[in-house]
Amino acid sequence: MERKPIWIAWTYSFWLGILPALLTLLDFMIMLGTNAETAGPFAAVLALILPWSAEQISEGMRAASPFFALWVAYQRAGAARPYTLDPRAR
Repeated sequence: MERKPIWIAWTYSFWLGILPALLTLLDFMIMLGTNAETAGPFAAVLALILPWSAEQISEGMRAASPFFALWVAYQRAGAARPYTLDPRAR
């Protein structure tokens, strides 16, 4: 049975695993690049919306990053369909 590719944005592994992991990585890389000891820009934006400080959110993002990876691994286990960047693929 042929497994047709699915657009990556249709998957839970993208929204609950890949995207949060990328945002956490970018936040961390920006923090390292600017030698800042405070939270990065993504955590600062989330702090405007959520009832926690940017530092708390940054720490939470870093602590949760292994779970993002585990979510992707869980979603991709077994006979999963391959990803594609073509939004026409369903």
